[in-house]
Amino acid sequence: MSAKGKKTRPKREGERAPKEAPKRPVGRAPEAMIMARHGTGVVTRLGRGFSKGEVAGAGLPPRLASSWGARIDERRRSVIEGNVALLKHWGGSLVAPKKTEGKAKRLEEELEKAEVEVEKEVEKVEKEAAKVGKEVKKEATRAEKAVKAKVKKPRPKAKKKKAD
Repeated sequence: MSAKGKKTRPKREGERAPKEAPKRPVGRAPEAMIMARHGTGVVTRLGRGFSKGEVAGAGLPPRLASSWGARIDERRRSVIEGNVALLKHWGGSLVAPKKTEGKAKRLEEELEKAEVEVEKEVEKVEKEAAKVGKEVKKEATRAEKAVKAKVKKPRPKAKKKKAD
């Protein structure tokens, strides 16, 4: 029995262990800084949260960053490089790169290999076609010669001159 009092079934062969939750970054989530216009100047102050662009720029999925405690401001659209650097420093190293990037590279490599194989096959077929074409021409000339040998053209008869 497990700690909650529920029965647990034994593991079967080849069964995977449950996925572990991603590690949380150490420390509190950083505060977003924004540039605000007050009067005639621009002031840097704390914002409500990071924009989606800043979170994406740091390589964090927005939901994951939110679950880790980073506040996300849905209304903001600006991307401030300082905020991106803060997020990268805070939690960027804990997120694994997307698998799709490796998959895309692998698919491109497979496509290139397939293209090379197709080119080789085309060259082989063209060589075979050239050989067959030469053989067909040779056979045709042989057949023509044989037919000509069998069928002899009759010589035109000499015309008799009429004596008037």
